[in-house]
Amino acid sequence: MKKRISLLLILLVVLAGTIYAQVTPREHPLVIAHRGGSKEATENTVEAFQRAARIGADGNEMDIRLTRDGTIVIYHDDVFGRVEGLPRPQQTRLIADMTYAELRSSPIEPKGGDTGKRFAPTLQDVLSKVKTGLLNIELKPCPKFDELVEKTIAVLKNSPELDRVVLEPPDVKTAEKLRNGLGMRLKLHINPGNDTSIPFQESLEKILKFKPHSLSIYYKKISLELLEKAHAAGVEVWAWTLDSPEIAQALALMHVDAIKTDTPTALLNIFNKRH
Repeated sequence: MKKRISLLLILLVVLAGTIYAQVTPREHPLVIAHRGGSKEATENTVEAFQRAARIGADGNEMDIRLTRDGTIVIYHDDVFGRVEGLPRPQQTRLIADMTYAELRSSPIEPKGGDTGKRFAPTLQDVLSKVKTGLLNIELKPCPKFDELVEKTIAVLKNSPELDRVVLEPPDVKTAEKLRNGLGMRLKLHINPGNDTSIPFQESLEKILKFKPHSLSIYYKKISLELLEKAHAAGVEVWAWTLDSPEIAQALALMHVDAIKTDTPTALLNIFNKRH
């Protein structure tokens, strides 16, 4: 098995050398801790993001949505209860129907050896308490999505952390609103797979024409052709969500620009980036 993997890596090195890229290849891909590294720490918490930065991750991926009282909260699911450890039959309330105070009344179940209480933070909490690394922030669809977009623009408008932010809207239309509100310096990050109304390649071409900072691509969909197209357009390719060191090495040889992972420690070790 190891011999087959080695041969694959050699082949990818040869092929990757033929890629013409306007994006300057990095020595190693950026390691982005998915939800703060959800298999190593309590997901989508300030403590997880701080830990990821402390061990050497280049950034954190996180999700935002809006509570009933209009608070931008870091929370992945649309329904309350999974990360708090509630049994599935009790997972019935929408985050959109809860106030932030109600959400904070139930701590998140600690993971990865964490001790002490963990709570879902606000976007402002993360901006003020996670002081290093990129912040890949995905805007999750929710009942008041337009309000979420407007409030996100308002929070980031005069934020000194804007240059670290990589906003991930669900579509080009929302990306245009964010770019209009925050300017061309804003890094935008879009997944072509979100638009299921058209073929993937058509969605990809549409997004490349918009020229975001980067693409969010499921790692199994990454190919040399996709990388060549994106890099020639000056757009980075970020792979999600990948925990295998062997596959991560193969993607690195193909010049993938960043890898989102639930196990940042393993990837930092293979790229010799761990602090």
